[in-house]
Amino acid sequence: MYIHPKKDCYTSQCFCSCVLWDIWRGILNDITDKEYELLVSKFGIPLKFHFAADFLDFECDLVRRSSLKGRQHDITCFIPKDGGYVTIQKHAYSRTGIYRAPSGGAKDGEPIEEAAKREMKEETGLDIELDRFVLDLTLDVRCAEGIIPWRSLVFLAREVGGEMKPIDTYEIFDVKVSSREELLGDISTLMKHSGWGGFLYRAFLTEKFFEAIDSSHK
Repeated sequence: MYIHPKKDCYTSQCFCSCVLWDIWRGILNDITDKEYELLVSKFGIPLKFHFAADFLDFECDLVRRSSLKGRQHDITCFIPKDGGYVTIQKHAYSRTGIYRAPSGGAKDGEPIEEAAKREMKEETGLDIELDRFVLDLTLDVRCAEGIIPWRSLVFLAREVGGEMKPIDTYEIFDVKVSSREELLGDISTLMKHSGWGGFLYRAFLTEKFFEAIDSSHK
């Protein structure tokens, strides 16, 4: 696990584009260049951004444990359904009104595309196919003792089967369709006022996803 010495920031959250993304990519090495190039060849070139946020102690512990196991990434999928997008709610924030796009990580040696399909099945009950590589985000997880780097690969996916009902009920409390307006409105507001660094990041990720989708339609 790599922990960068903590540096002051003018605010608890900040973002920039490719410069810091390139720096962190050299550290976040749990996804090989060969696999990354394969993803780009199949699903397109993603937009790249960097974000930083102060994380609570329990959030830092979760990220730290994942990093110690060799996983420094998540795969997030936006799955259109019934005029909205499939979203999940975990037990840790059940009944808060906060829902987000499902995400998960690849196991050691597991291809990213296969991991995305497995994680979406476990979290939502749906079978999916990836359509577009939309975002490649790097994150400074700002903790008391330093910064832990993280990365999110964000895809537009499509439903091809299954039933919208979580299989991994130990982790997932609920799954439902949330509208774009909800995700960018009330849900985003709840995330930003939650006090959780992870939710600040998820709100940013969601905003950048829809900006990228909108720009591709112009």
